[in-house]
Amino acid sequence: MKIGPYTITSDLPLTREEAVRIAAALPATLEKSEKILGGRGAVRFLEGVSGKNMAIKPYLRGGAMGRINRRYYLGTGETRAAKEYACLKHLSGTEVITSLPLGFIESGCLIRSCWLMMETVPHTDTLATAPLSHEEQTAFFTRLAPQMNALLSLGIHHVDLHPGNIIVTDDGHPVLIDFDKARDGLTDEKALSALYIERWTRAVKKHHLPESLSEGFAHMMASL
Repeated sequence: MKIGPYTITSDLPLTREEAVRIAAALPATLEKSEKILGGRGAVRFLEGVSGKNMAIKPYLRGGAMGRINRRYYLGTGETRAAKEYACLKHLSGTEVITSLPLGFIESGCLIRSCWLMMETVPHTDTLATAPLSHEEQTAFFTRLAPQMNALLSLGIHHVDLHPGNIIVTDDGHPVLIDFDKARDGLTDEKALSALYIERWTRAVKKHHLPESLSEGFAHMMASL
C-alpha cells in the first residue's frame, strides 16, 4: 500500500486509515534512544492496528556518517527491513522466539529509508537491565539454551547478540530481537558458537554489565 512517499508491505489486512496512522508515526522514530545497548533509533508503538499492537523499528546510520545523515542509505535490491522481515519469518515455527514480524515499510529507490513492523512484546527490561537474582539468571539461561541451540543448528549468525538484544518478558522468558544483518549458511557450529561468545563478552565489558552475564552465557553455550 502506498501512503505518500512510503510503501507499506504487510500480511495484515490494513485499512487505508491504519496505514496513514503507521506513516504518521515514522518521523518520531528518528529520535535517538538513550537506553543501554538500545540502538540508534527510537521504536514507536501503535495499538489496535488490524487487531495487533505494533512496534515500528527504524534503520538508522551510526558512526561518523550518522552524524551527517542518520536516516538515508544508498542501495539497490532488498532493503534491510525486508531482509530482517524475511529472517524473522524463516525463524517462525522454530525454537527461536522473536517478535512476530508484521511487515516492513520502504521509502525511496536509490536513496532509501526503511522500517520493520513487529508485534509488541510486553516487557519492562532487556537482559542488560533486568534485576535478576543469581537463581533467576541461571533459570533464564536455561530457557535461552534451546533457542541458541536452534540458531547453531540452523547456521544463523545473529551478528549483534548481546544482553540488550534479549527481551525479558513479564513472565521471565527470553525473546531475541534485532536480527538486522543476520547471516545464514554457517555450517561450522563450533566456530559459530565462538562468534556468539566473543560478541556477547565484548558487549558486557564495553557497557560495564555484570560479569555473571558473560560467565552464564559461556557456560550455556559450552553445554550445547
